[in-house]
Amino acid sequence: MTTEQEAWDEFRYGDEGALKFIFNTYYHLLFNYGHKFTPDDHIIEDVIQDLFVKLWADRSAIKETASVKNYIYKAFRRRLIRKLDYAPKIMAFPAAEDKIQFDIELGHDHRMISSERTKRIQQNLSLALEKMTPRQGEVIHLRYFEELEFDEIADIMQLSTKATYKLLYRAIDALKLHLPKFDYLVILYLLDLSRK
Repeated sequence: MTTEQEAWDEFRYGDEGALKFIFNTYYHLLFNYGHKFTPDDHIIEDVIQDLFVKLWADRSAIKETASVKNYIYKAFRRRLIRKLDYAPKIMAFPAAEDKIQFDIELGHDHRMISSERTKRIQQNLSLALEKMTPRQGEVIHLRYFEELEFDEIADIMQLSTKATYKLLYRAIDALKLHLPKFDYLVILYLLDLSRK
Protein backbone atom coordinates (compact mmCIF):
# COMPACT_ATOMS: atom_id res chain seq x y z
CA MET A 1 0.00 0.00 0.00
CA THR A 2 1.39 3.39 -1.00
CA THR A 3 1.67 6.08 1.65
CA GLU A 4 0.95 9.73 0.88
CA GLN A 5 4.63 10.56 1.30
CA GLU A 6 5.69 7.82 -1.14
CA ALA A 7 3.01 8.92 -3.60
CA TRP A 8 4.21 12.52 -3.30
CA ASP A 9 7.79 11.54 -4.13
CA GLU A 10 6.67 9.32 -7.02
CA PHE A 11 4.44 12.08 -8.41
CA ARG A 12 7.34 14.56 -8.28
CA TYR A 13 9.31 12.15 -10.48
CA GLY A 14 6.53 11.92 -13.06
CA ASP A 15 4.27 9.08 -11.92
CA GLU A 16 0.71 9.96 -13.06
CA GLY A 17 -0.75 7.16 -10.95
CA ALA A 18 0.78 8.72 -7.84
CA LEU A 19 -0.81 12.08 -8.69
CA LYS A 20 -4.16 10.31 -9.16
CA PHE A 21 -3.71 8.68 -5.73
CA ILE A 22 -3.11 12.11 -4.14
CA PHE A 23 -6.06 13.60 -6.04
CA ASN A 24 -8.39 10.79 -4.90
CA THR A 25 -7.14 11.12 -1.32
CA TYR A 26 -7.80 14.85 -1.12
CA TYR A 27 -10.60 15.62 -3.56
CA HIS A 28 -13.52 15.23 -1.12
CA LEU A 29 -11.59 16.79 1.77
CA LEU A 30 -10.76 19.86 -0.32
CA PHE A 31 -14.29 20.02 -1.68
CA ASN A 32 -15.71 20.08 1.86
CA TYR A 33 -13.10 22.61 2.99
CA GLY A 34 -13.92 24.80 -0.01
CA HIS A 35 -17.60 24.80 1.00
CA LYS A 36 -16.59 26.59 4.17
CA PHE A 37 -15.65 29.57 1.98
CA THR A 38 -18.24 29.46 -0.82
CA PRO A 39 -21.39 27.51 -1.68
CA ASP A 40 -20.44 27.46 -5.39
CA ASP A 41 -19.52 23.88 -6.35
CA HIS A 42 -18.20 25.01 -9.74
CA ILE A 43 -15.66 27.41 -8.26
CA ILE A 44 -14.48 24.77 -5.77
CA GLU A 45 -14.15 22.11 -8.48
CA ASP A 46 -12.34 24.55 -10.78
CA VAL A 47 -9.85 25.41 -8.06
CA ILE A 48 -9.23 21.74 -7.23
CA GLN A 49 -8.72 20.91 -10.94
CA ASP A 50 -6.47 23.96 -11.45
CA LEU A 51 -4.44 23.02 -8.40
CA PHE A 52 -3.74 19.49 -9.61
CA VAL A 53 -3.03 20.61 -13.18
CA LYS A 54 -0.54 23.14 -11.79
CA LEU A 55 1.03 20.52 -9.52
CA TRP A 56 1.53 18.23 -12.51
CA ALA A 57 2.94 21.01 -14.69
CA ASP A 58 5.38 22.12 -11.97
CA ARG A 59 6.20 18.66 -10.59
CA SER A 60 9.91 18.81 -11.35
CA ALA A 61 10.29 22.06 -9.38
CA ILE A 62 8.26 20.94 -6.36
CA LYS A 63 10.34 20.14 -3.28
CA GLU A 64 9.91 17.43 -0.69
CA THR A 65 7.44 18.21 2.07
CA ALA A 66 7.12 16.98 5.63
CA SER A 67 3.30 17.03 5.34
CA VAL A 68 1.50 16.39 2.06
CA LYS A 69 -1.81 17.39 3.68
CA ASN A 70 -0.40 20.74 4.80
CA TYR A 71 1.08 21.45 1.36
CA ILE A 72 -2.17 20.59 -0.45
CA TYR A 73 -4.41 22.56 1.93
CA LYS A 74 -2.17 25.62 1.84
CA ALA A 75 -1.97 25.60 -1.97
CA PHE A 76 -5.73 25.02 -2.30
CA ARG A 77 -6.64 27.77 0.17
CA ARG A 78 -4.36 30.29 -1.56
CA ARG A 79 -5.85 29.50 -4.99
CA LEU A 80 -9.43 29.55 -3.69
CA ILE A 81 -8.98 32.92 -1.96
CA ARG A 82 -7.42 34.30 -5.16
CA LYS A 83 -10.31 32.92 -7.24
CA LEU A 84 -12.93 34.33 -4.85
CA ASP A 85 -11.15 37.66 -4.94
CA TYR A 86 -11.52 37.66 -8.75
CA ALA A 87 -15.02 36.14 -8.80
CA PRO A 88 -16.89 39.19 -7.46
CA LYS A 89 -16.00 41.12 -10.56
CA ILE A 90 -18.01 38.63 -12.59
CA MET A 91 -20.23 36.71 -10.13
CA ALA A 92 -20.91 38.91 -7.08
CA PHE A 93 -19.05 36.88 -4.41
CA PRO A 94 -17.42 38.54 -1.38
CA ALA A 95 -13.94 39.75 -2.32
CA ALA A 96 -11.87 40.23 0.79
CA GLU A 97 -10.75 37.19 2.76
CA ASP A 98 -12.14 38.68 5.98
CA LYS A 99 -15.60 39.00 4.37
CA ILE A 100 -15.84 35.35 3.29
CA GLN A 101 -18.31 33.54 5.56
CA PHE A 102 -16.81 30.39 7.07
CA ASP A 103 -19.40 27.82 8.19
CA ILE A 104 -18.98 24.96 10.63
CA GLU A 105 -21.31 22.00 10.88
CA LEU A 106 -21.65 19.71 13.86
CA GLY A 107 -20.39 16.19 13.24
CA HIS A 108 -22.42 13.02 13.34
CA ASP A 109 -21.60 12.44 17.04
CA HIS A 110 -24.58 14.59 18.03
CA ARG A 111 -26.88 11.51 17.88
CA MET A 112 -26.98 11.36 21.70
CA ILE A 113 -28.82 14.70 21.79
CA SER A 114 -32.49 14.89 20.87
CA SER A 115 -33.11 16.07 17.32
CA GLU A 116 -35.03 19.12 18.56
CA ARG A 117 -32.19 20.18 20.85
CA THR A 118 -29.65 19.46 18.10
CA LYS A 119 -31.56 21.74 15.75
CA ARG A 120 -31.61 24.51 18.36
CA ILE A 121 -27.88 24.10 19.05
CA GLN A 122 -27.21 24.26 15.30
CA GLN A 123 -29.24 27.48 15.07
CA ASN A 124 -27.41 28.98 18.05
CA LEU A 125 -24.08 27.92 16.58
CA SER A 126 -24.97 29.58 13.28
CA LEU A 127 -25.86 32.80 15.10
CA ALA A 128 -22.63 32.63 17.12
CA LEU A 129 -20.59 32.06 13.96
CA GLU A 130 -22.10 35.18 12.39
CA LYS A 131 -20.63 37.15 15.29
CA MET A 132 -17.20 35.52 14.90
CA THR A 133 -14.68 36.37 12.23
CA PRO A 134 -14.32 33.96 9.29
CA ARG A 135 -10.75 33.28 10.40
CA GLN A 136 -11.99 32.20 13.83
CA GLY A 137 -14.38 29.75 12.17
CA GLU A 138 -11.62 28.50 9.89
CA VAL A 139 -9.16 27.88 12.72
CA ILE A 140 -11.79 25.82 14.59
CA HIS A 141 -12.47 23.81 11.43
CA LEU A 142 -8.78 23.14 10.71
CA ARG A 143 -7.99 22.21 14.31
CA TYR A 144 -10.99 20.09 15.22
CA PHE A 145 -12.33 18.74 11.93
CA GLU A 146 -9.16 18.45 9.83
CA GLU A 147 -7.10 17.57 12.94
CA LEU A 148 -4.15 19.69 11.89
CA GLU A 149 -1.42 20.72 14.31
CA PHE A 150 -0.90 24.36 15.22
CA ASP A 151 2.21 24.76 13.07
CA GLU A 152 0.34 23.32 10.06
CA ILE A 153 -2.62 25.63 10.62
CA ALA A 154 -0.24 28.57 10.94
CA ASP A 155 1.33 27.64 7.61
CA ILE A 156 -2.02 27.25 5.84
CA MET A 157 -3.46 30.47 7.25
CA GLN A 158 -0.16 32.33 6.89
CA LEU A 159 0.11 33.17 10.59
CA SER A 160 2.76 32.61 13.23
CA THR A 161 2.18 29.58 15.48
CA LYS A 162 1.70 31.95 18.44
CA ALA A 163 -0.93 33.93 16.51
CA THR A 164 -2.68 30.65 15.63
CA TYR A 165 -2.94 29.68 19.31
CA LYS A 166 -4.34 33.14 20.11
CA LEU A 167 -6.81 32.94 17.22
CA LEU A 168 -8.12 29.54 18.38
CA TYR A 169 -8.52 30.66 21.98
CA ARG A 170 -10.28 33.86 20.86
CA ALA A 171 -12.57 31.73 18.69
CA ILE A 172 -13.41 29.47 21.64
CA ASP A 173 -13.98 32.55 23.83
CA ALA A 174 -16.25 34.01 21.13
CA LEU A 175 -18.29 30.80 21.11
CA LYS A 176 -18.59 30.97 24.89
CA LEU A 177 -19.68 34.61 24.73
CA HIS A 178 -22.34 34.05 22.05
CA LEU A 179 -23.78 30.67 23.05
CA PRO A 180 -25.97 29.60 25.95
CA LYS A 181 -23.85 27.76 28.53
CA PHE A 182 -25.33 24.30 27.83
CA ASP A 183 -24.93 24.67 24.06
CA TYR A 184 -21.34 25.84 24.52
CA LEU A 185 -20.50 22.81 26.67
CA VAL A 186 -22.16 20.41 24.20
CA ILE A 187 -20.28 21.93 21.26
CA LEU A 188 -16.94 21.74 23.13
CA TYR A 189 -17.72 18.08 23.89
CA LEU A 190 -18.53 17.36 20.23
CA LEU A 191 -15.42 19.20 19.02
CA ASP A 192 -13.34 17.12 21.43
CA LEU A 193 -14.98 13.92 20.12
CA SER A 194 -14.14 14.93 16.54
CA ARG A 195 -10.41 14.72 17.40
CA LYS A 196 -10.61 11.17 18.80
